[in-house]
Amino acid sequence: MSSDGDINTQLIRIGLKDPFIRAIAGMVAIATAAGFVLSVLGNGTRATIAVGLSLMFGVVLVVLRVLMNNAGGVFVKWLCLAASAVIVCVFLALIIFAVPAITVCWPESYRETLGLKACEMQPSEAKAFAPAAYSGQGISLNPDNKKYLVLVFYRPERLDDAEHIVGALLLAGYQADARASSLNEVMAPDRSPGVSLIKTTPFAQPIVADVNRITQLAIPLRASVVTIFPGAAELSKGHIQIDLF
Repeated sequence: MSSDGDINTQLIRIGLKDPFIRAIAGMVAIATAAGFVLSVLGNGTRATIAVGLSLMFGVVLVVLRVLMNNAGGVFVKWLCLAASAVIVCVFLALIIFAVPAITVCWPESYRETLGLKACEMQPSEAKAFAPAAYSGQGISLNPDNKKYLVLVFYRPERLDDAEHIVGALLLAGYQADARASSLNEVMAPDRSPGVSLIKTTPFAQPIVADVNRITQLAIPLRASVVTIFPGAAELSKGHIQIDLF
C-alpha cells in the first residue's frame, strides 16, 4: 500500500498536468504577490485578507474542476463551469484593477478599499478646509438653489480656490461642500494645473450657467480656464461637480 506521502505526490503531479489547475496556481501566485505589495504600500490586515481570499478562490476552483471531471450529469458540469467562469472573472478583475489603484490611485473606491497609504494626504500636508466668505458683487441669495448639491473636488494646491468657490456658492443658496482629491480618476479633456471643470447631471442642467458664473466670480484670476463638460454626466454624488486641477 502506498504511503500518504506517495499519494499526495501523485495528486500534485496529476494536478500540475492539468492546464486549468496550473492557471489557478498562477493566479493565486499573482494575487499573493499583489498582497505582499499591498502589505508594504497599504493596510497589512487587508493584504492578509486578500491573500486568504485568493487561496480560498483557488481551492473552490480546484473543487469545481474535480466535479467537472468526475460528475456524470451534464447539468452539474455546466453549473461548475459557469461558477468557475464567474469566480475567475471576479478574481481577474480584482487583480487587474489593483494595478491602477497602486500606481495612479484609481478607481478611487477600490484604492480606498485597499487602504493604500500612498494615495492618502499626509496630516502635515493637509490643511483643514473652511469656506471663504465672498465679499464681491454679483451674487445674491436665491432660496430655490437649496435643492441643488454642488461638490468641489480639488488638488491640495487648489485649496484656496475651493474655499472661495464654496463660499460663493453658499452665499447664492446652494448646498456646497469640497473634498481634497488627486483627481487621477477623473476623465477630462484638459487636466493641466489651474484648469477648473464643471460637470452637471440632467437634473442640474438649468443652473449650470449660474454655477459657472459664480465660479468665475469666486476665482477671477483663473476665470479664463473654467470650462463646462459638454452634455450631462452621471455623477455618483451631488448634482454638479467642480474639479479643480
